[in-house]
Amino acid sequence: MPFESNLAVGVSNLEVRVNNRRQPLITGINFTVPRGSFTGIIGASGCGKSTLIKTMTGLLHPSSGKVIFAGHPVAEIKEQFPLAIGYLPQFGAFHTELTVEENLQNAIALRLPNSVDDEVKQQWMDHIVKLARLEPLLQQTYKTLSGGQMRRMALAEELIGDPEFLLLDELTSGLDEFSDREMMQWLRDLAHVHGKTVILVTHATYHLEYCDSILFLHDGRQVQYAPYQEILGTHGVSSISDLFEIYQTQNIQFPPVQLLPEPDVATQGLKTARPPGGLSQLPTLIQRQTQLFFRDKTQIWLHLALILTFPALVAVFAYKGLPQVRQLTLSVETNIVKTLAEQLMYLKESFHASSLVSGLTMIQVILLTLMGANNGAREVAKEQDILAKELRAGLSPMAYVSTKLLQLMFLCLIQALWMAWFVKSICGFPGSLVSQVLILFATTLAMSVTCLSISAASSTPERASLLAIYLVGFQLPLSGAALPLPDWLSWICRPFIAAYWGWSGYLKTLESTRHYDIVKQVTTTHIAAYDSCIIMLSLHVLVMFLAAWYFVGKRSKA
Repeated sequence: MPFESNLAVGVSNLEVRVNNRRQPLITGINFTVPRGSFTGIIGASGCGKSTLIKTMTGLLHPSSGKVIFAGHPVAEIKEQFPLAIGYLPQFGAFHTELTVEENLQNAIALRLPNSVDDEVKQQWMDHIVKLARLEPLLQQTYKTLSGGQMRRMALAEELIGDPEFLLLDELTSGLDEFSDREMMQWLRDLAHVHGKTVILVTHATYHLEYCDSILFLHDGRQVQYAPYQEILGTHGVSSISDLFEIYQTQNIQFPPVQLLPEPDVATQGLKTARPPGGLSQLPTLIQRQTQLFFRDKTQIWLHLALILTFPALVAVFAYKGLPQVRQLTLSVETNIVKTLAEQLMYLKESFHASSLVSGLTMIQVILLTLMGANNGAREVAKEQDILAKELRAGLSPMAYVSTKLLQLMFLCLIQALWMAWFVKSICGFPGSLVSQVLILFATTLAMSVTCLSISAASSTPERASLLAIYLVGFQLPLSGAALPLPDWLSWICRPFIAAYWGWSGYLKTLESTRHYDIVKQVTTTHIAAYDSCIIMLSLHVLVMFLAAWYFVGKRSKA
């Protein structure tokens, strides 16, 4: 759709400061970019190129000045037209276990609106694949691609939303001279043939002649904005490398920054569509999550190892006390002498038995919370680059977090079911298996979703894992199951300790048995009602799910 004005992008009086630093990262940036043109941003390392491109995309907020796309402020573009601007950081972010075709098909499903039928989507997919020359690579996994192929695929993904503006940060960095020329030719064709407005930050100086205009930055300041040959002629040099050397070796003083009139960029209609809503994105996200789960062999083996070994560990702890536990029955002896003898033996052994029953219950709960931490601690943080990219393109935070929740529920159900059945079979614990599975499932899920929210709030997967381990470490001492806590402390901590509610709920499934009686007689810690435990653990899940949703949504506004 042609613009009413020839100017597509306007940057006026732009200044960016971080943490109130005296020296701005960039200042005095003023330039306009015609529609359908190819602009390069160059300068030595540290001159502010990446800061400028991130500010133009809305990832950084300017201290002063404006960035306008087709007459719309960049904040409005981000909010209302997320597909209008395609942005690529230096390194693409993809699920490495998926093939090129699978990654692109997922992007098609998540970005193109429901109003586009499947046939048109496939035609568009074929067009993008052909444009990026990816046909021979469709069945290769992303991790097997070369650097140049990865760059072409990253740009192809951004083209899926048919953006009018392409902002690219170091897309050609690290490429050999041939690959660099190939990429620069492609970017020029995207501008001149396909009408895209392309802005590229680059360190490479091989083929800048393909750009229509060059913005030269030095020390956070705009030096010149002009065609390539004009910049060389102005400074009397034959190459950009010579130009860099002049500014690096000479102490050039810039005049004070003067505010300039804002560029006349009329508000124009945008040829863009809104991405599909969360409900439409959910099936694609579930399908992708399933593929990723079953292709991560290392994680599958880890889950299997934990599922099989942790219940066996409970049996090891219970080994010496198993006969004692199994002899605890509810049978009524009619012989008075035998009854008295049984009661004396019961009193003698009750302390040891109560410790064993309570301990075995808590061991199950703690081991399941450890599995829960493994389930959720890295789920969001490990995908943060992919998540940031997809949120910019209109991914629904609720759909994303819901997909993670469904995976956690699947894992937690298997873990709780096997733990409850194995311990019941080996240790001979009475009580309803269904009730025991439910309380253990709720406990594991509560910890998993809590760690998911930690992952959503963390900057790295390592940090998220460390915080999750700390959280599990506090479960036993603060539950009061091992050693009683002061009343004031227990009432403060108890609502937040999933292990307490799992321990209490599991013991309540033994309420009509001697197992429960002997624990009740010895422990001073309050054992909550089963229904209360289920309700509290459900609240944990709900609150932490909403927290994860909030933190993921916050990333989209960053």
